[in-house]
Amino acid sequence: MDRDTRNARIDARLDARLQEGMADEIRGLPERGVPAEALISYGLEYKYVTLYLQGELPYDEMRGKLAIAIHQFAKRQMTWFRGMERSGVRIHWVEV
Repeated sequence: MDRDTRNARIDARLDARLQEGMADEIRGLPERGVPAEALISYGLEYKYVTLYLQGELPYDEMRGKLAIAIHQFAKRQMTWFRGMERSGVRIHWVEV
């Protein structure tokens, strides 16, 4: 799929996850003994939402930076897959 479509899908999925309570889910983890420092290293969503919950990022900035980070990660994945194809690995792409 083209970059604009991919990014629009990423944005829609991110917004849905945020509205479905991703921040509330992450908020509860330190209460269960998971240190915030560990959460920041677990993945993009955990990192940015934890920074938001700690008051280091306002919501809109957290959402924006998280979307950019996910877009960049998706671009790196596509570059990796194209490299595999160039080296002769056959990839069977599917439409979702």
